[in-house]
Amino acid sequence: MIDIVGLESIGKYIIWLWSKYVKRKHIPYMDLEFHYPNYLFIALGCLVVAIFLVIAVTYFSIK
Repeated sequence: MIDIVGLESIGKYIIWLWSKYVKRKHIPYMDLEFHYPNYLFIALGCLVVAIFLVIAVTYFSIK
């Protein structure tokens, strides 16, 4: 299973990609904690993992 630190790192990476390519405002990866709260990283990580699990369960149940 994935723990809170893993969820936080997934969320941090998604926000880093979003700020770099969508907002076009480059924030260094290490400085993200100063711009956004930690619960945002955890919530986004949970959302990404949940979407991945739903897609996986749907794929294997159809097949």
